Parts: sequence; structure tokens; C-alpha cells
Amino acid sequence: MKVLVTGAGGFLGRRICASLLAAGVDDLRLHFRAAAPESLMTELRNRFPQAHIEAIGANLLNRGNLGDMVANVDCMIHAAAAMRGSAADMFANTVIGTRNLLETAGAAKVRRIVLISSFSVYCTEPLARGAVHDESVALEADGVDKGPYAHAKTRQEQMFMEFREAFGFESVVLRPGVIYGPGGGAFSSRVGIQAMGFFFSLGRGARLPLTYVENCADAIAIAALRGEPGSAFNVVDDDLPTCSAYLRGYRRNVARLRVLPVPYWAFLLGARFLKRYHRKSKGQLPAVFTPTVVRSMYRPLRYSNAALKALGWKQGVATRDGMQRTYDYLREQLASR
Repeated sequence: MKVLVTGAGGFLGRRICASLLAAGVDDLRLHFRAAAPESLMTELRNRFPQAHIEAIGANLLNRGNLGDMVANVDCMIHAAAAMRGSAADMFANTVIGTRNLLETAGAAKVRRIVLISSFSVYCTEPLARGAVHDESVALEADGVDKGPYAHAKTRQEQMFMEFREAFGFESVVLRPGVIYGPGGGAFSSRVGIQAMGFFFSLGRGARLPLTYVENCADAIAIAALRGEPGSAFNVVDDDLPTCSAYLRGYRRNVARLRVLPVPYWAFLLGARFLKRYHRKSKGQLPAVFTPTVVRSMYRPLRYSNAALKALGWKQGVATRDGMQRTYDYLREQLASR
């Protein structure tokens, strides 16, 4: 079976490739936006000499050059997406790129397509404090009130389902929480933000839905190879820390921060003011946090990975070890500046 991974050079994508090969895939095509990183290709070929590993470069916004990428592919894992940039860039690279890819893959009769989605597509605002967040939670209608990234990922997943109906391919969706690990960022905005010389602690006692990057990649590989057509899986690890616990670990292991805790009620009140002023000023002050974002992301919930475990996934790197590896990496990065 030939498997294609888009976004293979990314923080998650390169780990997905290794997890697939470790799971027994012996014919793998890696997609990169530009030239393939020689070091990555050499590493994978040395670790898995029995496998056929090839690379292809393509810009997903240029539909005309995608035919060769999907040719003779049996299973495609679409991990390429825009995580940052302007709203227009995020929408184009996530939604338009996915549309071009699905049109081409559908015409080429790719049998199975796996989409790497996001927790941001879930409509968690109505959930009660302490509720279980699993795959039964409803999805957002459009995600607009949660910002450009949530809107782009929501529309991407909706479009994915539309193409599945049109072309009849087998679909599997994975929705990771906060992916972390060496090579990634220090903080999710769920923990807080740095501004004006302070770190504003926002998530505080809420659980942080972490998934260590290697654990996440293993989950994607297992779901891609074993998941039932039409299935969806949340990807989070066990023994999740609170946002405050993650922040304390950072301060103890990486760097001291001047922390200002923001109570939930004050955060929600500030978000209401910000949204009101954003409208009144006609966008001069960006509405970075809206009441919908605050109620969706910063209340205590319980996160389930039971569906993944039923598929056979086991957490390879314990959360405590993953956090320590991440802190060690971040400390080394700071020291080298």
C-alpha cells in the first residue's frame, strides 16, 4: 500500500512519517512545499532501509501540479495546514489548498483519505464545567467567533465531508488537542499569553489537552491503518496537567516569568469589552479574545481518549516525561540565544 503524507516536513508531519514506517508501511511518499530536507530523508532511509521512501514537492494552491503527487496512492494523510499568518493566508492555505488536493485525489480515485483536523472545530461553549469532551461533542457551524484558525479548520472539515460524499473515498478524521514537544512552541494560548513584560495566566485550573508529538503521530498512524471508514478520533494523552501546573513546570525548569493570574470572570468581562470596542472602533483594536473563545477554551473540561485506546493506541511517552523533554529543549533554546 502506497501512503502519501502531506506537510511531511512539519513539526507533526515528519513524526507521522516515522510512525507509519514503524507500523509497517513500506511504500511512503512525502510531500513538501519546496525541496525535501535531505537530513530527514537520510534519517528515515537509514532507520527503515526496507521501505521505499520518496519525496515530492508541490504547492497545494497550484492545482495543476498535484496530479503526480497523488498518482498511484492508496491512502493519503493530509497534515499540511496553516497555523499562523493573516486570516486570508490561513484560509487559503488550509481550505483552498485542501479543496485542490481533494479534487485531485478524488479524480485519481485515492481509496482512503485521513484528515488531521483540530480541537478547534468542536462547539464546546455550551458544555457544563467538568463535562467530558469526547467525539460526541457537536461541531461548530462555522467557527467564525473563535477566530481565523478555527474558522479555517471548521470549513476544511466540512468540505472534507462534502468531498467524501461526492467521491466515495474512505474517510478518517483525527482531532488533536495541544501538540507539544521538542521543536514546538513553549505555550499554548490556553495556558496564557506574554505581553508588556508579564505572562498573563489564563487557563489556570483548567486541564490542558496535551498530546506529545510522537504520541500524536503514533495515534494518526494507527487510525490511518485501522480506523473504520467514517470514524473520528480525539487525540489527547493521559494524566493531563492543569494549565497552572504546566506553567509552574516551565518556570521551574526553563525560565522565571512575571506572572499575573487572570480570574475567569475578569477574563470573560475583558473579552466582552474587547469585542464591543472592536466593533465600535471598526476593527482598530483586534478582538483577539471573544466571549465565545473564553467560554470555549478556558473552562474546566475532562478530555477522553477512549476511542483511540479501543483502536489499540497506547501512549508511548508518558506525560511527565514529555513535559520534561519539552522543558529541557526550551531551556537549551534559551541558553543558545
